[in-house]
Amino acid sequence: MIRTALVLELRNLLRSPLRLLVVPLVLVIGVFVLVQGQQDVDRWQDAIDTGQLAQEESIAEALGYFADGEKGPPDRSWVDLGQAHWQDMYAATRIARMPAPLSSIAFASAESGAVTVRVNRFADPLLEQGNKIENPALVAAGGLDLVTVLALLLPLLVLALGVEVGGYERSAGVLPLVRVQSGGDRTWIWARCIAVGAIAATVGLLLCFVAVLTAGADLGSGLTLTLLVLAYVAFWTALLGVVAQVSRNPSHGAVALGAAWIVFCVLIPSIGVERSAALAASDFALDLTVDARDAGSAISKMDEDDLFAGLFARFPELKGKEPTPRMSGRRAANEGMRIAVLDARMQRREGRGDAFAQLVSKMSLATPTLAFTNALEQLAGRGPAAAREFNKAVAEAAGVRMEHAIAASWSGDPQDQDDFSDLVHSTPTRIQPPTPIWRGSLAILLAWVLLILGGGAVFARRFRS
Repeated sequence: MIRTALVLELRNLLRSPLRLLVVPLVLVIGVFVLVQGQQDVDRWQDAIDTGQLAQEESIAEALGYFADGEKGPPDRSWVDLGQAHWQDMYAATRIARMPAPLSSIAFASAESGAVTVRVNRFADPLLEQGNKIENPALVAAGGLDLVTVLALLLPLLVLALGVEVGGYERSAGVLPLVRVQSGGDRTWIWARCIAVGAIAATVGLLLCFVAVLTAGADLGSGLTLTLLVLAYVAFWTALLGVVAQVSRNPSHGAVALGAAWIVFCVLIPSIGVERSAALAASDFALDLTVDARDAGSAISKMDEDDLFAGLFARFPELKGKEPTPRMSGRRAANEGMRIAVLDARMQRREGRGDAFAQLVSKMSLATPTLAFTNALEQLAGRGPAAAREFNKAVAEAAGVRMEHAIAASWSGDPQDQDDFSDLVHSTPTRIQPPTPIWRGSLAILLAWVLLILGGGAVFARRFRS
């Protein structure tokens, strides 16, 4: 029966110019945004390559001075690579945030941040300007990407193709004939709904195939994307089937399905949009600049004992290495406390990030659309969690640099080429995207399918009674 229903839906599709237009329209839009997404990933990779080239030039320049027995550039006599802070400047390696295999599917995600950072002891991963961002390639915020196409247009495709299912049979009075020929009107209506879902799923799978092909993604990422798309289409197919069982005419079904799309795709997500945006968005650069300036002023006014106690709490390896008298090492201690302040700011940001994650989890339970989009953003490595992990890596690298600089400053020992090489290799070069957590979202989608089917069965019985 499903095969017969599928043949019928394909014939209806070919006979209706408007319906026939919807399918290629979704495909064209999906391919277009995939091309745009891949171009964004290419710019991302170009930014990483540019940062890597600048790093290599800086390191090669310093090694050339060491080889020639010079302290630095002849025209800048104040540069001395025997000093730790100058080595830190020339060994300012770049940390690159690597794109996920399917980063192109969510290039218009609200999350936007640096993809390569020039790391020295003064690097601040929270500032939007200044010494943090070397090339902010992820500037496409707000727009249309494959996540949007799959989350919003696939349901509309199901609705457009199946809007008359059930309602047409009742309004045209053909249900008795269907019952005689097929043995059950409910079975026939469900067969038509499954056929519509199969067409929509085919469109979604074609877009998944193009996404995997253009990105050169691995098989695991492709299978995950496929499972999520199939589960999402299954939800809307189940919803279509429930509405089709009770709709009295096509307009009745259109109103019910349209209302469902508005509720699940627009209304419920908009309830927490302002709160989620406040939790996920980066702080304003001006606020962070003022915060950093105020923190620096507070550090300079700290009592000596409190200053060194705070420094040793952050860098326990420095305890007992301070110079005598302590006052001679206060400048380096002031710089070190800046890392402690940065850690505190990072912890506050993590608290906001945890609150955002909890909000997303709760909202995902309320609508399968959010569960679906959240899973795809994590699969693309574009969510707030990915940016937070990258920022933590930058902060940790800056802390290592700062500890090395303070120890060298307090000891007074000249730095040589080996020290420079150790400094270069102490900084990680590539930060891979976190492992996507998608199984929970898939479970939510499947739970919604079962809920719709179970609730629809109960509602259909009452409707018939």
